[in-house]
Amino acid sequence: MHDWNLSALPFVNTWTLMTEAFNASHRAVEAELERHDTTLAQLNILLVLDHCEVPLSPGQIASYVFREKHSVSAQVSRMRRGGLVAKTRSKKDQRVVKVKITAKGKELLDLAKTVGIGCAENLLRSCFTVDELQQFDESLRRVRNAALDRLGRQIEPLPAVFRLPRDLVECGVPATAV
Repeated sequence: MHDWNLSALPFVNTWTLMTEAFNASHRAVEAELERHDTTLAQLNILLVLDHCEVPLSPGQIASYVFREKHSVSAQVSRMRRGGLVAKTRSKKDQRVVKVKITAKGKELLDLAKTVGIGCAENLLRSCFTVDELQQFDESLRRVRNAALDRLGRQIEPLPAVFRLPRDLVECGVPATAV
């Protein structure tokens, strides 16, 4: 990777840095997860399924992980073959498929959370204070919301069937790292 240093073009420079930061940090987490034969895409799907109290359709999963339905469906099929998730069809309508995490998927999730979320936590902790993170979060929200507005989409609250983690330990980050 090269430092493009486009400071004479501030918006292009920030966009380039934002893209490079995302890609580099994404690859760093992926590299850690690869050591445990999993991917960030799998981790994200397992996290959504684990935090939802009801099985979800591939379309619902896609909306929560901000991916296309067909790519989530393909990923879920691979995960089902690996025993990480189970798919069931509705008795009323055979076209309706619901996905839930299996015990094997939960076991992988527990390991992957420690590795993936721990890596992300350590990376951000090495760069930001908590106050700086809050400011950064607000900036990222503004960029996200502006992009969603251009796409004709909006942020919606999570349904009541989701339970959010209360602390880093519940996210999989060991208590010793907190």
